[in-house]
Amino acid sequence: MFLIERLEFLSLIGLFVQAFLAWVFVAILATMRRGERASGAFDHFFFAFAALASALTVLAVRFFHSHQLDAADSFWLDGHWAPTACYVAYQGLKGLFGLFLVRGSFALADKAPPRWLYALIWAMVAMLAVSPLLLPEITALLVVQAPVMVACSFVALSALAGVPVEGSGPRVVRGSLIGLACAWILDGAAAGLHEQIPSLRYVLATNSYFDLGVQLALGTGLVVSLLQDTHRRLRAAELERERLQRELDRDEKLRALGTMLSGVAHELNNPLTVILGYADLIASTEADNEAARIVAEQAQRCRGIVRNLSALAGQSQHPLQEMKAAELVDRVVRGINLDREAAQRLRVARIDELRFHADRVGMEQVLANLISNALAASSPQGLVWIEAAPCAAGITFSVRDEGPGVPPELRARLFEPFFTTKGPGKGMGLGLSIAHAIVRAHGGTISVEDGPDGRGALFRVVIPHAAAQKQRESKVLVTAGPTRRLLIIDDEAAVRSVVRRQAERRGWRVSEADSAESAFSGSNRIAEFDAVLCDLRMPGMGGAGLHDRFQSEFPAALERTVFVTGDLASPESVLFSRRCARPLVQKPFEFDELFAIVDRKPGYARI
Repeated sequence: MFLIERLEFLSLIGLFVQAFLAWVFVAILATMRRGERASGAFDHFFFAFAALASALTVLAVRFFHSHQLDAADSFWLDGHWAPTACYVAYQGLKGLFGLFLVRGSFALADKAPPRWLYALIWAMVAMLAVSPLLLPEITALLVVQAPVMVACSFVALSALAGVPVEGSGPRVVRGSLIGLACAWILDGAAAGLHEQIPSLRYVLATNSYFDLGVQLALGTGLVVSLLQDTHRRLRAAELERERLQRELDRDEKLRALGTMLSGVAHELNNPLTVILGYADLIASTEADNEAARIVAEQAQRCRGIVRNLSALAGQSQHPLQEMKAAELVDRVVRGINLDREAAQRLRVARIDELRFHADRVGMEQVLANLISNALAASSPQGLVWIEAAPCAAGITFSVRDEGPGVPPELRARLFEPFFTTKGPGKGMGLGLSIAHAIVRAHGGTISVEDGPDGRGALFRVVIPHAAAQKQRESKVLVTAGPTRRLLIIDDEAAVRSVVRRQAERRGWRVSEADSAESAFSGSNRIAEFDAVLCDLRMPGMGGAGLHDRFQSEFPAALERTVFVTGDLASPESVLFSRRCARPLVQKPFEFDELFAIVDRKPGYARI
């Protein structure tokens, strides 16, 4: 009996140590919570240890008074209101400890627990809180409490089953939860059987020290796990920041490249206009002139290269029009120069009646590039699948191949200008970067991932919903047949010369001006001209200044004006194109198309 009394005193000391340790963990978690607002696990584990610390404190106070009894009829004996009130608080707080332990475990595992589980645990908390009113002895309360705590321990353990095991934190937490369940099984058995097996009273007297060890392991493991979880999220945020920084760096490179290309495009498009114009004139007089045909073909090739480079600036215009996805894919497949074997390797999935709004030329270029790359990446017998399907954002185009795929370390650079995995002389590394620029200009996304079962590469292009651009309306001017007069305004003499010859070939009487200012001086009277063809980028007021002056002073003349430019990539050109009330034709142009626009004077066109 003396030994039992000493053990009970030591148990009381252990209970005070337990309470003190629980409050220490409350303070630690409170400090961590203050700087960590994003994780719900911090809140749940903080409240769990606050409930545990409060429960142990209440129980320690109750048993401290039981050791100070001077009279056998003291109101601190079991059955009186004071110990009953302590037991009610203790049982309810221990139930809350189990509840928040489960909720914190689910939050740490980033899982959503079923609603019925919380309802069940709250019912158990209520049962524990009222049990002292029916069972006034602590041993009976421990028997009631044990299965609830064991159940909470195993539910928390199952929630943490999907948490990554890197580091020691999750392992310690899982081990301590198993230890907590075992300790409560032992405590419940000892409390229920100590009358039949007297030696179990020693277990009851020393259980606070077992609980102390489990509590220390659990608290330490939770703190370490929370720190590791914070580190993982910080690392993920750092990786996201690095990704965004790469995107920003790429955009800055593209802006710098666009500034350079706007000047390059203007300087190249003017001589290309002259070359194409004279090649067309030669071909019109010498139908079988092979040299003229080759010159025209190579000039057209140069025009395509310049327009592709301009697309990299991300500022070129993409007029939207309604299209059918099936027709777009079919047109692209038919337009790619494929041999018979390559054509047989294409598999186009059935595409429903999908309509969307986008730049037709740009989308053809994007899909043609992806399909050509997929065919080149696949083996000679490898298949290429092309699909289109609606998505929440708009419409998704997918191109999948059976090639080696794209290694993860290369995906971040895959859409950078001039980056290529092909050998020397087999590519400039512009195809995917141009596709990326066109898709971005539509507000969409383009990405690459592994194909099914890790085979090949899968490119996805998402084009968001958009409304078609409405064409600006304009009055159609009826011209006077062979007496039509055309004013050409361009600072490049060679461009004026070839446009003049092409216009005279079509029956126009032509006058020239080398600047917008000179168009208003000398013998040029604006009202006398049936049409005005004006370059946009010139010294002085330029085409934009002439547009604004016509708009304010000569609105009738503006109705007869067509603007041309070799630069649609610079910010100034982009801004002007958005407010331009007249057609804006890009150099180098097809002269038949140009004069078709001059003849009919549509409200808005761009070629």
